[in-house]
Amino acid sequence: MSRLKVAVAVADDARGRLYEVAAACRALGLDHTGTHPGAGLLTGSIESGGLARLLTIPGVLTVEIEHEFCSVAGTIQ
Repeated sequence: MSRLKVAVAVADDARGRLYEVAAACRALGLDHTGTHPGAGLLTGSIESGGLARLLTIPGVLTVEIEHEFCSVAGTIQ
């Protein structure tokens, strides 16, 4: 399985427990790299098979996979 970079959105009513939600995510395999309290987001990476487990945590609203985008700089003629 591959590791995926993810953003975990925490529900508004669970933001007061953001660090508790983060601990639960880590317990289920999230390699937690960032906490963004103002946005109610946790960032990190997890094995692809663990995505569904994160959604079982009370307070987790959504889990989004980070996609990398590539742009080509140049002149359009």
